[in-house]
Amino acid sequence: MVNHALSVVLVHRDSNERAQLRAAFETAGSVQIAGERPDLRGGLALARQVRPDILVLELDRRGPEETLAAGAQYRMEHPEGTLFLTTDQLDADLLLRAMRTGAQDVLRRPFDRSALGAAIERVAALKARKHGSAGGHKVITVFSNKGGIGCSTIATNLALALRQISNGEVALADLDHQSGDVAFLMGLTPTRSLADVADAARLDSASVQDALAKHESGVRVLPQPEQLDRAERLEPGTVGGVLETLSAMFDYVVVDAPHGFSDTALEIFDRSSTILLVTELSIPSARAARRALEVFQRLNYLVTPDRVRPIVNRFVENGAVSLAQFEETLGLSIAARIANDYAAVSKAINLGRPLFMDAAESRATRDLIALAQALSGAAGQHADNVVEMPRKPSFWKFRKGKVA
Repeated sequence: MVNHALSVVLVHRDSNERAQLRAAFETAGSVQIAGERPDLRGGLALARQVRPDILVLELDRRGPEETLAAGAQYRMEHPEGTLFLTTDQLDADLLLRAMRTGAQDVLRRPFDRSALGAAIERVAALKARKHGSAGGHKVITVFSNKGGIGCSTIATNLALALRQISNGEVALADLDHQSGDVAFLMGLTPTRSLADVADAARLDSASVQDALAKHESGVRVLPQPEQLDRAERLEPGTVGGVLETLSAMFDYVVVDAPHGFSDTALEIFDRSSTILLVTELSIPSARAARRALEVFQRLNYLVTPDRVRPIVNRFVENGAVSLAQFEETLGLSIAARIANDYAAVSKAINLGRPLFMDAAESRATRDLIALAQALSGAAGQHADNVVEMPRKPSFWKFRKGKVA
């Protein structure tokens, strides 16, 4: 069971049903009922005040629209919380609509205590990962809201570096359906992909394992499908479920994330213990990174120290924009720098071979190893490349720098 009690707010119009719901939660997991309300409006007001780990809303089968809309709005306002819905009848259409609101689970009455306990455990595990304490299992997402900045190359080589440094089990998930370059960068020609997991009768470790391609390094790769239409049909909730399954199977999961703040991206960010915000030392990149940090701040991701770490790719000394100017603009220190080794990186990409394997002595490779050491907690000779992050994120704010 979970180590720390999760706070829960229950909303149900029938007092007897609400009592049964309370009893089910109290016996199924380590939870603390933070409050109860019989009406939707009062329940949402209470939830906005106490910010529970889990908000449970009654889903009236005869007219679920108001509850679904309210649940979706609450999830947008409080993405750190988890939404459960309860109903006495459930069909595929209603389940799909519920998942699209951002609900993690739909509980059908009478309640299955074991299923409810498993749902509570998933919330506890997700909360632990967000705070970097999920028993060593880490989800590291490589992200930029500006394309063409080298996220896939970083994700690919970071996974290889983590495998070598930690000797742990490492998965690399290509969740950027627009590019889907990870398999090529790893020199793989997979026969199965993320779409096959989505098409499986059941989303579990067996279906995910079946879709993984094995690289010679030992890294397991979950590729994008070759057909773009299959990639675009993937539901955000499915992607989130796949990522949860991977994080339970591997010590490290490295994610090549889509650009922009889509529903799929938010599912990924919610399950990430570390988000590497990739940028470059240029004015357009500074502006893009600052906009991304504004969104992360609204999502409360900056509350947890070091959860979002800006890193500079293609770093050059004495460029047009200095590192100090860049940090002043962001209001955050840069966590790591990856050298601009254009010749080595271009050759590796064109050959479809990881930089980590074909150019082990390049400056960029050494910097990626230093980044992997910092993320894994391993001491290394390149640790001087990693800049200590500010330890008081509650005081984080944007400051107008010289490149703003």
